[in-house]
Amino acid sequence: MKRPQSHLLKNERGQALIEFALTLPMLLVVMFLITEFGRALFQYNLLAQASREGARVAVVDSEANAPDAGQTRMSEFLANAGIDPGDLSELTCTVIPDYNGTGTKVVVARAVMPFRWILQGDMPTNPQGATRASPRGLDLAAETVMKAETF
Repeated sequence: MKRPQSHLLKNERGQALIEFALTLPMLLVVMFLITEFGRALFQYNLLAQASREGARVAVVDSEANAPDAGQTRMSEFLANAGIDPGDLSELTCTVIPDYNGTGTKVVVARAVMPFRWILQGDMPTNPQGATRASPRGLDLAAETVMKAETF
């Protein structure tokens, strides 16, 4: 016995598969962006912790040794966290004798590192791949200012 043709038009089998295939690329892009944001936030937190560590060590040292002690501590902290200090574009610790004209001596520890995306290189911007775009870099910067108590 043959089924009528109208039954084929009302059949909804496979609908969920088609909807899943249409939404999967969008879900993957959102998951990728969330992952990359998490990585950037994690690396920024490491830089912030390193700058706090460097400033904390520098403020309890002598004024002459403070910059070197702070930079050394920041480098050690980042190396222990798995970040090569050579990858940083800036790693400084300086003593400012007259902060904003107040006469207060402070130590400023600063760490700047470019964030590297997981996908390196050019990415296609159209289906044929004729035009390509490079992801621009993002500089993560953390700075800590602490009042020097000992000098």
